[in-house]
Amino acid sequence: MQIPRQIVALIFTVLGAASAATIRVESGDTLTRLAVRHGTTITALMQANPGLQPDRLRPGQALQLPGRAPSRAAPRDRAQTVVRPASIRVQAVLPVRGQLTTPPSARHTGLDLAAPTGTPIRAALAGTVRESRFDARYGWGWTVVIDHGDGMSTRYSHNSANLVRPGQEVSVGQVIARVGSTGNSTGPHVDFRVYRAGAQVDPYSIF
Repeated sequence: MQIPRQIVALIFTVLGAASAATIRVESGDTLTRLAVRHGTTITALMQANPGLQPDRLRPGQALQLPGRAPSRAAPRDRAQTVVRPASIRVQAVLPVRGQLTTPPSARHTGLDLAAPTGTPIRAALAGTVRESRFDARYGWGWTVVIDHGDGMSTRYSHNSANLVRPGQEVSVGQVIARVGSTGNSTGPHVDFRVYRAGAQVDPYSIF
């Protein structure tokens, strides 16, 4: 039996939408910039490219872009409003769009993002400010800690200035501090860390 052309075309369209594409790293690209440009996330890029080292991207390097499967629930009427479940959590944002100088590792579980002094630092997720102080004891310098509930918190350290106070509610992406080099630091950057039940975890796990 001969398959109609319309069905054949539809099959190739669906397969093409779900397949991964190859992209090229351009000069000055960071993993964050690539994720934003191609409408994906850092975690998805890392999973699609095993062994990828975010701090060693080079111009011309080929990366696999995660495929996007077509939505089966998409309404036929494009004018129809799509209602999304309220339980879906707003996606986290990187605190600074800067150069990744130190990726997470067994020895350094934080994420070091270098940027000029004074660059805005944003809350990765919404929550309540638990700490906003100068930490001289452990060398964090000016530090902000945000409690996101369910045992999860994030820390932003070595700031030049903190712009929030303990007890303050902050939204995802809200500016909470400025990049600096206070405490035990060798240059302007933010040391970003994620904790679950008091234990440090891979910062990429929330993106």
